[in-house]
Amino acid sequence: MFPMFGQITKVGVFRLNYRLPLASYQGLRFAGHSKWSNIRHDKAKNDAKKSKEATLISDKIASCVRTGGVDGNANLESLIERAKKLNVSKTVIQGAIKRGSGNIDNSLANSEVSYEFMGPHGIAMIVSAVTDNKARTVMRVKSALQYFSASMSPCNYMFEKKGEILFKPKDMQNVEEFDHVMDMVIELGAEDIEEFDFEDEVKPDVVHKIYRLICDPMDIHQISNELGAKGYKIHDSSIRSLANPDVEVEFPEADSKGFLKAIDALDQTPEVTDYFTNIKDEHETRIKESLN
Repeated sequence: MFPMFGQITKVGVFRLNYRLPLASYQGLRFAGHSKWSNIRHDKAKNDAKKSKEATLISDKIASCVRTGGVDGNANLESLIERAKKLNVSKTVIQGAIKRGSGNIDNSLANSEVSYEFMGPHGIAMIVSAVTDNKARTVMRVKSALQYFSASMSPCNYMFEKKGEILFKPKDMQNVEEFDHVMDMVIELGAEDIEEFDFEDEVKPDVVHKIYRLICDPMDIHQISNELGAKGYKIHDSSIRSLANPDVEVEFPEADSKGFLKAIDALDQTPEVTDYFTNIKDEHETRIKESLN
């Protein structure tokens, strides 16, 4: 049970309490801290991140197959489509699927690890990585976060594991009413859903919609597959560590230079696949980033 989440109701105003409250069904335009927006939209940095993502996506595909199988796996379809956009070869994609299925030698498979850190201003961070050498990886992660004077310290208790599914409307030109989408995901077992508007970076006057669904981690594959079967396009499906609202903190203005340098260093660490913080709005900014 996660008491911080808002209630889904068919009447009145829907509010998602653990993140940004929705004032109405009009949707929420993405807004993040200006520091985040500026640093995360640097073209050179984003290009480097895409290159890193292409390197790591085969591990994501293998993991997806291990947990959800191949047939009818909507998240797998989304990952394969993403891999193709990143120019990952068909051979690499097929190899990852075979590895996840156990059809090839997996003795040298990478391990999934996570590290907990606490830094100044009450900032907590969980860093996820995939590695074949845990000692090397923890050293690299520690080195990156030294820019912000963060050190390893338990903070997992400040977060809650949740399934997060980002999915797009069936028809981007003829978007159905949010009420209908909400009723549908309630039936599927969703705990919360919110609707986002985001501007097209190529055509600023064009606004798209995407839905963010929160569910029990055990239900994520079933819900993703059912959404896919209904014709919705899965943008991303993952299990995330979401900070509890009562421990969220503001962006560290006083130490922003060191913090952003630490984040850049994490982005450049090959094994790091993701990180989770308790900074307000930080996750929403990165969702926007993933949409383009």
